[in-house]
Amino acid sequence: MTSLRRFSIGLLALLLAFGAAACAGDEEIAGVGGTIINYSDVRALYDEEPAVDDGFRDTLFARIALEALTQALNAEFGATVDPEAVEAYFTQFEDSMNQAGYTPAELLGVENASLELVHFNAEIVALRDAALEQLVVSPEIVDGLFADPTTLTRVCAKHILTETLEEAQAAQTRLAAGEDFAAVATEVSLDTESEGGDLGCTLASDYVEEFADAVLTAPLNEVTGPVESDFGFHLIVVSERTVPTRVEYLAGPWEILSSSAATMIWSNWITEVLAAADVWVAEDYGIWADDSILPPVSDTTTTTSAETTTTTGG
Repeated sequence: MTSLRRFSIGLLALLLAFGAAACAGDEEIAGVGGTIINYSDVRALYDEEPAVDDGFRDTLFARIALEALTQALNAEFGATVDPEAVEAYFTQFEDSMNQAGYTPAELLGVENASLELVHFNAEIVALRDAALEQLVVSPEIVDGLFADPTTLTRVCAKHILTETLEEAQAAQTRLAAGEDFAAVATEVSLDTESEGGDLGCTLASDYVEEFADAVLTAPLNEVTGPVESDFGFHLIVVSERTVPTRVEYLAGPWEILSSSAATMIWSNWITEVLAAADVWVAEDYGIWADDSILPPVSDTTTTTSAETTTTTGG
């Protein structure tokens, strides 16, 4: 049942917030741990001269983030991004663009985007892959995964979903009387996507919290519930529940780890790295704030002053 699964934020959401941006010339506009970012580094991402605005600050933030994460990857794990992986992703993106007859701006949904911005996206995806390969087997991350049973426990389950408690109880009575679970599910369940209520086998963390908690503790092969969630009331039967050993996990983490768990690991690492990064931004371009670049104080003052004047004049 797709709608029952937890919503997963896109893996690159934090870094891919681009818009129109910048100013003429080539000057040092930011730095990350001794590495300088010039205006030309950002200008290259656009076909035409951009203007310094919120979009530019978003793009500069992404440039800074990529540099900070690249440095952290090397410092923490002694790892680097494989150039061949970058070019492979870039070729993939180019092929998609050409097959669809898109420009870089149309492919990325970014006005004025150059082909270099497509390549920049390839760098981010390759960096994500390189970082996750290290992160998912790092002792601290593995300890955290095994401390939370929802992230690694695989369950095979089926359910009947009703709108009201009374409907769930009525279905439960029918099941207790010996009626076939699949037949009752087909007749009364609001979940029409799972045939006979069968949800298959997946990690508990793929489900919403209330459902995940229930499948982790339900006696095997018995009807559990009704369990209330935002979707309604569930009658649940868990037929199998398995947890890998640490050795099994380390031997093949990608065979066990869910995409949502990987997304969380990647997102948490980004947050930690950017919070600790040694970053400066030229005052004309903005103020570094770990998760964004804020407008310069002069811009804020000007805007506030203009708003005050307008209000007073009215």
